[in-house]
Amino acid sequence: MSNNLLKKAEYYSDRFENEKAINYLDKLLIIDGNNIDGWLLKGLCHAFLFQKEESFRCFDKALKIDSNNLNVYLKRGVACYHMGEYELAIDSFNQIIEHIPDETFSLNKIGSCYLYLEKYDLALSYFNKVLEIDSEDSDALLNMGLYYNDLEMYDDALIYLDKCIEIQPNDGAALLQMANIYKNKQDYHNALRYVNQALGQNPNDLMLQLTRNLLLSNIGEFEESVNGFKSISLEGIDNYGLISMYYIYYGQALQTMGKNDEALELYDEYLIKYDGFPKDEIQDEKDRLLILIK
Repeated sequence: MSNNLLKKAEYYSDRFENEKAINYLDKLLIIDGNNIDGWLLKGLCHAFLFQKEESFRCFDKALKIDSNNLNVYLKRGVACYHMGEYELAIDSFNQIIEHIPDETFSLNKIGSCYLYLEKYDLALSYFNKVLEIDSEDSDALLNMGLYYNDLEMYDDALIYLDKCIEIQPNDGAALLQMANIYKNKQDYHNALRYVNQALGQNPNDLMLQLTRNLLLSNIGEFEESVNGFKSISLEGIDNYGLISMYYIYYGQALQTMGKNDEALELYDEYLIKYDGFPKDEIQDEKDRLLILIK
């Protein structure tokens, strides 16, 4: 019974249907309150819903069950990372590094946290540390691409991403970041080429679909862009990161088309409909647009 409930929860979590996953996890934890995997997955699901208190409570419960389980710290670190609690994420990943100094996943994540905190020297030191352990670590190569992209050193970013794709030709994350860099360089046709390559491997990836639809607006394929966004259903999806990116990219596409009123309506829809989700990024998009059209 417990394993079946956990598998169902994992199924819905993988589909970004976190509320459904939590329903199964609640049933599991009534039956087996000490099921550590159930508490960890529940903590992650609440993180993806941006429900911080509930997420932290789940990880605290898991630590009470087994404070020596490094997987608890790893999953808590991932949850904090997704909720934007980067200092807390670093603390969690450092718990792992204290026991396994060469654990590259945690080293990469610590570097990523410092990148988001704009502590670039620290971020670079961690990515380099991983590459000293394994010069072909795809996550570290991707992160180096992100690092140089943040610094607007696009040619340097492309060098690392090229190497990443050379090692793993179907790495969707690297292909997407390659597309983002070409988008930043306003080379939209090359950006679209990389997105289409990634979609060939994973046609259901929502982030890839969103990026493609935005790029279509950039090259003037307005009707195809709008139809692409309209064809995406958010029904059942309750991952706040994906939902916010849908509204940001759709809004930016509408602005490219000169449909500013529709973009404002879209931003307002998010701000009203998803009241419990972070508002800063959407509000910033709306404020920038209001300044432009004054």
